Amino acid sequence: MADLNIRNCVRCKKIFMPVGKEKICPDCRAEDLALEERVKAYVRDHPRITVNELIEGSGVPSKFVWRMIQQGLFENSTLKDAKYPCGRCGTLITRGAYCSECEGKLKENAQKFANALNSKKRAAEKKSSAKTFSDSMYENINSSRNR
Repeated sequence: MADLNIRNCVRCKKIFMPVGKEKICPDCRAEDLALEERVKAYVRDHPRITVNELIEGSGVPSKFVWRMIQQGLFENSTLKDAKYPCGRCGTLITRGAYCSECEGKLKENAQKFANALNSKKRAAEKKSSAKTFSDSMYENINSSRNR
């Protein structure tokens, strides 16, 4: 029996067949696209506005606007004060979840963790292959004695 790729939309809970790794259904995605267009049009029509003015004027939920800012959708716009705190240290940033310093530290820690896992794996493989090599040595000695 073929595996059906179906999910519940994380927003409205309707069942849908995702394309790729989508988490929301086509209806909710269409709503998101409409909200995005509304926000972009508002920024285009009201240059040099602040984030709070954008949220109030567009009528789009603040969480949605901040997510758009975090995704870097306004980097080249005239939107003022589009800064929010780094998820690790609180420094004000304009894109992503972390400032460049914290991002570097997180990458460094992830690399250290990956290296530690790889060295443990290599040690286990080395230990496993050493046993196999010594076992084969004993077998060779025993077979030469039996001749």
